[in-house]
Amino acid sequence: MNKLKIRDLHIGHKKTYLYLPPIVWKGDVVGHVGVNDTFFWVLEGECFLMIKGEGYVVRPGQLAFLPKGKMRTYTHISEPFVMYEMSFLAESEGENLMALLGLAEGEYVVDIKEREEMSHLFENSHRVEMFKSPVYSLGAAANLTNIIRLYAQARFAAPEKDRAAFQATLAFMKSATDRPVNNGELAATAFMQPTYFIRKFKKTFGTSPQSYFGRLKLMKAMHLLASTALTVEEVAAGVGITDTSYFSRFFKKHCGVTPVEFRRAFR
Repeated sequence: MNKLKIRDLHIGHKKTYLYLPPIVWKGDVVGHVGVNDTFFWVLEGECFLMIKGEGYVVRPGQLAFLPKGKMRTYTHISEPFVMYEMSFLAESEGENLMALLGLAEGEYVVDIKEREEMSHLFENSHRVEMFKSPVYSLGAAANLTNIIRLYAQARFAAPEKDRAAFQATLAFMKSATDRPVNNGELAATAFMQPTYFIRKFKKTFGTSPQSYFGRLKLMKAMHLLASTALTVEEVAAGVGITDTSYFSRFFKKHCGVTPVEFRRAFR
């Protein structure tokens, strides 16, 4: 890691949004390359996030970092859903601070122990949007600096080898979203016994292998509904579900709307 020159630091808070019902956060299931570095701080519900094709389930108490310049896709997968979204600029001598800290690659979602402190930092940053002044801007920069500090501490403290053990499994899941897959097949990709595999996977990702796989299918279905003219039956078949009625129930259970209603909202 390059030595940082504190005198040359530029910490700039851009926008902080609070998505709180009745405000509906649609996310972006089509995907785009991020223009700004961004943080997600989930307070209630779950968010499914993909960065460069790598999937994460972001739960309350977890902070997600979305690096600029990388493809990102995301949406909420439960109701109700409450989240802060913050876009920011952080540089040292004109170079991206997150990259200099070694945070622009690797594990983008971390558990935060100081949950109350983190919530206060985002809440105070959100107030800047309502009460703009030099003093509040100074406070926003201080809040952002502390958010980056807490994220960096969590990243450096969290071992990434557990997730690395499932790289082949995740790649297999992404390639097999058009058909049913059992836990035995998934365990074989990690060279583990199924019972141990399920336990280890859930500990690492916070959800079961089949639940994670189901969310990948759901994300693919959302993408197809939002970006293609395929029929609902064709979308269902594209994620390995032959019963269209079951697909519609599955979709509404997780998204709160039917596939047709979802498509209408995005169109």
